[in-house]
Amino acid sequence: MKIKRLIIFFLIIVILGVFAYFQPQLGLTGKTTITEYDPEPALVLRTIDGDTIEVEIDNTNYTIRLLGINTPEKGRPYYDDAKDFMSQIEGEEIEVLRDWEDEDKYDRKLRYVLHNSRNLNIESVEKGLATAYMVEGLRYEDKLIRAQEYARDSELGLWKKSTDECVKCIRLLEVNAEDEYFIIENICNSDCDLTGWYVKDASRNIFKLSPLDAGEQNTTFSKRAVWNNDGDEFFMRDAEGLLVIYEVV
Repeated sequence: MKIKRLIIFFLIIVILGVFAYFQPQLGLTGKTTITEYDPEPALVLRTIDGDTIEVEIDNTNYTIRLLGINTPEKGRPYYDDAKDFMSQIEGEEIEVLRDWEDEDKYDRKLRYVLHNSRNLNIESVEKGLATAYMVEGLRYEDKLIRAQEYARDSELGLWKKSTDECVKCIRLLEVNAEDEYFIIENICNSDCDLTGWYVKDASRNIFKLSPLDAGEQNTTFSKRAVWNNDGDEFFMRDAEGLLVIYEVV
């Protein structure tokens, strides 16, 4: 009986040891980067937009989604600037480097793009052509955050502030991530035409704004889950895409 118990105990120890060894490879460590990956050489075939490129690796084509950043959608201010910045590497030999997650839900490879000792993910954020996005636990989390702080403090690109006269009038009263709504108010004694103004979250969800009369409040509800309950960002921009309000929510 004692021998049987010893065998069972030994098997449990072995199983736990095997589990601990393979835990990083199984992706069960949350967002903490444990496994170190080596950069892979790649040839840039084309630029899709500011945060997506197509490359060739070992005679196979892949779509690369740059990790830790978001650039504007087509038709939005700074879309062309972000795409032009990334287009500089078309036809060039680069290196791509993965982190704890290999692909997104669209089967795009999630990678850092390295070119001539430059990390273009970080550089695009630093130039204000992209915002840092879902960086918690990433290898370059601190650098991405510092790059965004620099761009914001310097009012570069996406962080350039609006000079519209209604900027002083519009206030954000609340963002309710659980019930999916936000409230804004015109605190001035004059009406504000917010045609062309919009609100977005940290991702790509857009809410178009309407004129707001003097002293009026407006509550905008999401038709689906948008605001991240674990933390999100609130951007309000004017008709030219210049920043009116930025809040971490």
